[in-house]
Amino acid sequence: MSFMGARVVVKASNGEYLCIKESDALLTSGMYDETRNDIIFTVPAALSGAYIQTHTRDLLSIADDGLLRIKSNKESITNNETFDFICLGMNKVAIRAHNGKFVSYQKDNNRKLYAASDTIGPNEVFEVIVIFR
Repeated sequence: MSFMGARVVVKASNGEYLCIKESDALLTSGMYDETRNDIIFTVPAALSGAYIQTHTRDLLSIADDGLLRIKSNKESITNNETFDFICLGMNKVAIRAHNGKFVSYQKDNNRKLYAASDTIGPNEVFEVIVIFR
């Protein structure tokens, strides 16, 4: 995929952008500004799948309950930090976690993201936008 290794922002199906919060949570935000570091990610390839880094090089990780959270980059990468990107065309992807579940945006979960869906529906589709700065 053309965004591997690039700096990207990721837009959920509701039009909001993935955003890092101070509590190490990954939420969505309606504000888009390329100067906001909390919405910028990179997607380096891994031996199996890919991992997602924040602007501070911390990693996105799946907790036991499926919640996406931020993990320190001082820890080694495990299966909890690897993802598969399923290309759906036109910069749209579904993101499958190591648990076999798809990452999903559910507005009734306080804007948090979970890897808990067995199928790809509208809430599991994300747009990856490469930024050049």
